[in-house]
Amino acid sequence: MKRFFVNFDLEVGKTYKIDGIEHNHIKNVMRMSIGDELILVCADEYDYYAKIVGMSKGDTTVNITNKEENVYNPVSNVTVFQALVKSDNMNLIIQKLTELGIRTFVPFESEFITSKDKFGKTSKFQEVSNQSIKQCKRSIPLKVEETVSFAKMVEKLKDYDIILFANECERQDKLNALDISKDKKVAIIIGSEGGFSENEISRLVTSGAKSISLGRRILRAETASIALSSVVMFLLGEWSYE
Repeated sequence: MKRFFVNFDLEVGKTYKIDGIEHNHIKNVMRMSIGDELILVCADEYDYYAKIVGMSKGDTTVNITNKEENVYNPVSNVTVFQALVKSDNMNLIIQKLTELGIRTFVPFESEFITSKDKFGKTSKFQEVSNQSIKQCKRSIPLKVEETVSFAKMVEKLKDYDIILFANECERQDKLNALDISKDKKVAIIIGSEGGFSENEISRLVTSGAKSISLGRRILRAETASIALSSVVMFLLGEWSYE
């Protein structure tokens, strides 16, 4: 059954109008019609089963018939702090991290960023995750926070139990020695295309972050973000059906 995201609360037995992107997807892309059934999600813990009861040029009317607890939302609490990269690459990162089960995404500025897209993209980035949950069946999107400075990002790290940052200069394999469990709040920090400066690396280590090597090959920023997140989510058991 096709899934759609709405930005308002839902309640069983009530009727709602869907417009904008999702209406266009329902009417013009999927070519659904009155009587068809679909699933709506609204960033809470449930999947809402609905039937189309009306359709016009500008909106689709649905009636909520039932709801079930969503079983695809992440159990682990993992945040990715990502230095700014070009918007297309950032969109790719957010899409894939949503699929992997990352809970929160925080863009930040660093010394060697090359992206000119510094601010004002939060709502657009959030929409990428909102759309991505339809494919991976989450009901709660990854939360995209406002872009922060490097210093502000470092301040936020005090709220985490485990802090990891991808360091292309690291020569020791520390991934196998990581002690990660689902009751731990985990932060993953990824640099921009230009990596981290020596001063930034020093500040991260001083803040309790563990320097992690991602192997002998130098990865692009978006690859590093997806790769390290994948390893961490595997270690947390997010790939298990148990």
